[in-house]
Order: sequence, then C-alpha cells, then structure tokens
Amino acid sequence: KGECIDSYVKVELFDVDQEIGRELSKSYSTDVFPNNGFCPIWVHNTFQFTVKNENVAMLLLTVMDKDRGVADDFIANAAIPISCLRKGYRSVRLFDTNNTRSGAFDFASLLVHIEIEMVV
Repeated sequence: KGECIDSYVKVELFDVDQEIGRELSKSYSTDVFPNNGFCPIWVHNTFQFTVKNENVAMLLLTVMDKDRGVADDFIANAAIPISCLRKGYRSVRLFDTNNTRSGAFDFASLLVHIEIEMVV
C-alpha cells in the first residue's frame, strides 16, 4: 500500500492437555507501535504461558498492521515448537503469506527474550 504500518505482534500458544484430551490456546497482543514497521520496539510487553505438553505445543508470533474500521492486515509470522525454545535473547525469522523469505522478507525477524521456568 505504500504506507507506514501501525505494527503489533500477536503472541499465541497452541497446546494439548492430555488429561482432558482437548486443544488449548492462549493469545496476547503487544501494544500498537504507530507509523513504524521498520524497527518497532516493544519493551513493556511481557507474556506468560503455561505449557501442558511441550512435545506438541507451538508458539505463533504474527506481525499485524492495525487498521481502523476494517480487519487488521497480516504482515508476517513464525511458528516455533516449544521444545525448540531456549532461554535468552533470540532472533526469530519471519515468513510472508506464502511462507517464504524473499524480497522484503529476506531479513525480517523479531528479537525476543525467552524465560523458561519449570514448575513441578
């Protein structure tokens, strides 16, 4: 469209609770960062998830463009198996609507900080 996007990130966990045999999902969104799709920084957004089955749980990060009066636009996303997450700062590569990394998406990524706490 040739406009500066009002970016935000949807952070979703998809999991399965084996005890009750149901799919689980939980979703959060960052604050909207207006007029900055090139290098937005979300420093005050912290999300906490409880994982029931780390063998199947997936974390989905979706970058969106906030629009007024119409549905928000998809920009890029990445899905990560929970079993592959490691503590610390991580660069997560993003993919476009065709699940490719070409053109403007060659170097698109999110820098995230992961903390893992084991609960027994």
